[in-house]
Amino acid sequence: MTENKTSEAQKRATQAYREKNREKTRKQSAKSAAKTYINKYCSLEDLNELKTWIEAREKEL
Repeated sequence: MTENKTSEAQKRATQAYREKNREKTRKQSAKSAAKTYINKYCSLEDLNELKTWIEAREKEL
């Protein structure tokens, strides 16, 4: 049988934090996914497309 290394109290604390800080954890998750996509799966064509999106977003801000 596999034992969990994380205690039940820590699991509850983590869940409570995620519920309390939903937007922050959502943003962190999206940022992580974007970095993974860029660093592992992106082609040169994809990077150029992303650059145009970034430039457009910068103009919005």
